[in-house]
Amino acid sequence: MSMTDILAEALEKVKGARFAGVVGTDGLSVEMAFADDDDDCDLELAEIELAALAASADAASDRIGSGRVRDLIIEADDLTYLASAIAPGYFAVLGVRSNGSLGVGRARFAVHQMVTRMREEL
Repeated sequence: MSMTDILAEALEKVKGARFAGVVGTDGLSVEMAFADDDDDCDLELAEIELAALAASADAASDRIGSGRVRDLIIEADDLTYLASAIAPGYFAVLGVRSNGSLGVGRARFAVHQMVTRMREEL
């Protein structure tokens, strides 16, 4: 199964998902898939900023001696952003509408499934 298929499946399975993708800590996206419906959030900017946040978190964790970052969760008013490490320098990301802890738990599970499947593809 291709990376594009894995991302599309995550968008289908997670209620409220806005985008799914793979970003590198160099700030560039590797692959992104966006939900079709339109909203006010700049999703392309979100992918760039998530890559920067992942890079910053990874660098900070390294500096304080706690190892590599495995997961990030950022909860904002309208969207929750989840990122999980695939390999050094690469994170699977998922942006979902904020809808409580149950939704975040499901989204987190979906991101981990994405990571597992992407690692198998590599």
